[in-house]
Amino acid sequence: MSHRHHGPHDRPLIDLIPENSHGHDLDVSDEEDAFYAVDEGDYLLHPKWRTLLTRTSSRIPRRLQRLILIYGLGLVFSLTLWFALVGPRYKAYMQDTWDMNAWPKDRFGLNKRPEFKDLVQIKKLDERYLPKGEGRLVVVGDVHGCKESLEELLKRVEFKEGQDHLVLTGDIVAKGPDSPGVVSLASRLNASCVRGNHEDRVLLSIAEATAISGPNESPDRFGVDTLNLIKSFDADQISYLQSLPVILDVGAIGSLQNVVIVHAGLVPDVALEDQDPYQVMNMRTITLKTGLPSEKREGKPWEMLWNHLQQKKRKVNTRTTVIYGHDMKTGLNPQPWSFGLDSGCVTGGRLTAMVIQESGQYEMMDVNCNGGYFP
Repeated sequence: MSHRHHGPHDRPLIDLIPENSHGHDLDVSDEEDAFYAVDEGDYLLHPKWRTLLTRTSSRIPRRLQRLILIYGLGLVFSLTLWFALVGPRYKAYMQDTWDMNAWPKDRFGLNKRPEFKDLVQIKKLDERYLPKGEGRLVVVGDVHGCKESLEELLKRVEFKEGQDHLVLTGDIVAKGPDSPGVVSLASRLNASCVRGNHEDRVLLSIAEATAISGPNESPDRFGVDTLNLIKSFDADQISYLQSLPVILDVGAIGSLQNVVIVHAGLVPDVALEDQDPYQVMNMRTITLKTGLPSEKREGKPWEMLWNHLQQKKRKVNTRTTVIYGHDMKTGLNPQPWSFGLDSGCVTGGRLTAMVIQESGQYEMMDVNCNGGYFP
């Protein structure tokens, strides 16, 4: 058995502690209670409240604590969403509702408008064309010269000549490949159509070109595209375009009540005969405080105001449904008392038909378009 020999450096560790380190030189302040005290400002909550919360939370089951945390975070998220997104929109909605309810008595449309020559303001649809029995009213949005798409759509809805009646919402010409073909097809089918802004432009250009020097001598004034378009129509096709009314008063159809077809829109609470034809063919929005319509988009959509005021009418049979086209950017836009049917056929979208039965029930049917004719 070996024995360990202790050298001079193998002294006990306690003997290595200097004599002045036995606590005689410790700062007395280090041993006072104040040295270990915590400043109340070091915590968001006073230590007494922290202790109380700790004791309370320790008595609550962890599952309940998790639920409280989840619901608390949900409440914070909901409030943030409300103040950041929903609240402002709700405020704008309430302001719009207030403005629509305060629809001004002295508004645009009640003033005397100038009379326009060579323009049919209103045409009443012959009652024999109203949907009855198996017969339907087939209303089609902006065709813009896309004859093949129109023919395909008529096949899709199983259109029956002599039983169904075709109505076009205007802008059957321009932009697309075969404007004269569309006009001839509409004329052959004895279709009704309203005057859109493009028909109006074509007819005004023809009238002006003829009054000046004839269409063959006016390329600089109208541009090559417009000149080629107006030269593409024969006399019968021009006669058909000239017969188109700005407003087609269809009459009562079941649950749709009174139906009116226009190209762009109507100003509410203004008689059809007093509507401004330019705005009927061009409007997109309306200023709620003045009732001023515009073809631009600075105001509110006119159909929003239209539907609001129709809904306020107590007697259902006094309400009017407007079917229109023109607004390709908004696209298909069915609402309770208005139906926008322009779904962008000429730009590669779809061509849409609203097929209406005698009861007022309807079905939206469409076809794809080749499009790409106009950016």
